[in-house]
Amino acid sequence: MLNQKDAFPIFQNQPNLAYFDSANTSQTPQVVIDAMNRYYDTYRANVGRGGYDLTDTATHAVSIARQQVADLISCNPDHLLFTSGTTESLNRIAKWCVSYDTIIVTEAEHNANIIPWLAQGRSLENGKLVVIPINDSTGYIDVDLLESKLEQLDGAVMMSFCATSNVSGITQPWEHIASICHKYGASVAVDFCQTVAHSKIDLSVCPVEWACFSSHKMYGPTGVGALYTAFDLDSLEPSVYGGGAVEHVSFNTVEFSKGIAKHEPGTPSIASIIGFGVAAELIAYIGYAEIEEYITDVNVNLLSYGFDVLPNCKLFIHTQGSVRSVFSLIPTKCHAHDISVLLNGSGVAVRTGKVCAHPLVNRISPKRGIVRISVSPFNDMDDCRKLVSNLQTALLKFT
Repeated sequence: MLNQKDAFPIFQNQPNLAYFDSANTSQTPQVVIDAMNRYYDTYRANVGRGGYDLTDTATHAVSIARQQVADLISCNPDHLLFTSGTTESLNRIAKWCVSYDTIIVTEAEHNANIIPWLAQGRSLENGKLVVIPINDSTGYIDVDLLESKLEQLDGAVMMSFCATSNVSGITQPWEHIASICHKYGASVAVDFCQTVAHSKIDLSVCPVEWACFSSHKMYGPTGVGALYTAFDLDSLEPSVYGGGAVEHVSFNTVEFSKGIAKHEPGTPSIASIIGFGVAAELIAYIGYAEIEEYITDVNVNLLSYGFDVLPNCKLFIHTQGSVRSVFSLIPTKCHAHDISVLLNGSGVAVRTGKVCAHPLVNRISPKRGIVRISVSPFNDMDDCRKLVSNLQTALLKFT
């Protein structure tokens, strides 16, 4: 289904669209939209309150969605919170981990995993933030360097990193990284935003303390994400206060609810959560092996049209034989935005600029930014031909 354009309403309404920005926001198949519409059409009500059939149905639907999302990453649903997305999740993690002495990140982090730590007064200069560089030839971090850093650090340490870079598309050996961190008593938080749509995540085999990802990057709706923690939810302070998260309130005291309810106050994004669950179930049903085959086909199609030998640009991380869903071009004659404008005029959608990963992009292309191409199973041969042909034409305009 994911490799069939007729499963996605947008391509019926935009038949000439060649969409190569799935790392930003993936398209949503009809089956997910239908599940959300059923909520609005047949049982729209709030959850966990009301005491009538509609609210019971809605509450049950959210519970099913939580199980569907938890099953996708093989974790306990009682430890999985719904948030507005990975940005909120990473901010919550940072707030809960403010007492840690040192935070380790990689050079390839999204701004959402940099700014919350800077806001705590951490920096490279004061040593409270440690940055592990990536290799420009392979895209991987040096795990030996990481281990040497861990050996030198004292106190409470956590490594917080993205499993898959939204710039290079390279997936770090996150399981191995987690095991090294745990060897030295460090906690681990992993941003799986660019991973979960394409690669299996099994937290029952490789446990981490924190994990998060967003629905809108895995064929689900916007405005909802998942945050997993191995910690006891009752031991964590709420990040937001409000109704539905308490057992008792007076003008003198408050008694918080237990477990998940303590951390999900107010009315959730019910339809989006339901859609999130269906998207997770759809991925599980198709299977990651088949999804990887789809992505491999797209990679082969791109290369067959000469994607790797385009003029007036450099491909960041030029690896042989690796299957990737994200590629970044560094233009050598113009600004990346100029390319996107020309592509847009031909019905080709790509992402340009610093892609919310400022430190890395500022290093590899400080003046021109990057042109990011991110693929999905629905990208067919016509899309690939159209992309490469128009990229070549656009890049040759600047000589």
